[in-house]
Amino acid sequence: MVGQTSASVAGIDEMILQVNPDLTIGYLNSPMAQLLGIEHRRSALGDPLSKWDRGELGDGVIRTVVDSALTSGKTVLVEWVIPGLRPELLPVQHGPRPAGDPVLRFVANAVKKRVEVVVQDVSRLRWLEDTFARYVAPEVIEQMLMRPEENFMEMERRELTVLFADLRGFTRITQELEPRVLQEMINEFLSAMVACIDQFGGTVDKFVGDEVMAMFGAPIQVPDHSLRGLLAAVEMREAHRRLQERWSLAGLPAAGVGIGVTTGEVFVGNVGTENRMDYTALGHWVNLAARLCGSAEAGQILTVPETYHATAQALKISSISDVPRLKFSPEGKLSFKNVNDPVTVLSVTVAG
Repeated sequence: MVGQTSASVAGIDEMILQVNPDLTIGYLNSPMAQLLGIEHRRSALGDPLSKWDRGELGDGVIRTVVDSALTSGKTVLVEWVIPGLRPELLPVQHGPRPAGDPVLRFVANAVKKRVEVVVQDVSRLRWLEDTFARYVAPEVIEQMLMRPEENFMEMERRELTVLFADLRGFTRITQELEPRVLQEMINEFLSAMVACIDQFGGTVDKFVGDEVMAMFGAPIQVPDHSLRGLLAAVEMREAHRRLQERWSLAGLPAAGVGIGVTTGEVFVGNVGTENRMDYTALGHWVNLAARLCGSAEAGQILTVPETYHATAQALKISSISDVPRLKFSPEGKLSFKNVNDPVTVLSVTVAG
């Protein structure tokens, strides 16, 4: 049983039941009748709640939340996993139904000894949270819930923007630090970077030591993903500058940040084994973003012409306000490991 703070979930059909003061059924809608196994909902009006509060839902489940609402005089909100409950007894799920037992949310509110019970099938919401909470901000999960037509786990080709950022020379610095100090510095750095990624609707793909990988444009598709990726990079550089100032005042060694950003078509989806899966992006543009990050000097953001051109278009359609003027400076052509041809590289700064 899990307590929640909200009684409403957008996009989720509700099963509604009103219980009279004498614990008889005063009203129920068609989805609730289906859940309780009532063929004709009107025929159950006036029946004792106990007559139908049984079966696959579990004996006395609804009575439990009704009694809690009557006793407390407050809105009661709980969630239960209901083992063995057949999905066909529930409203049609908005989007692919996740495997496993359904998760139902019960909301009970007592008014003048009558209790209204609202039941929601939150299986998909909980699945999205369990799967993506470590990747994206909560508001992104809310957007995902509102897009039932999308199977976010399926591998697909998609154009998006990939970002890598890590600390310059941090491996050498680690030899000078105590484990506790090292842990605090890395955690501070990664927390600051994730906040910048979340700010622009990005997805944290993974951490590798002091390196963070993020993508923009998945799992939620957005047309201005290149702009979001670059703005996140600019904000990351500024956040890191503030961190360095604090580290310096504390007598800690400085470590600059290098960032690489690319835009292009990649494979994105869930990969791994049955017991361990990761939502990630694969392909040339992922590899190139990592190579750019590795080549960036402290405080430098490196990108490619593809990101520049995509950002020029994104600026025309983006809803982001107060966008700083980005300046792209040529850095020549560079050769990278596992990249066939030399790559035209641009550095990104904020003009003025």
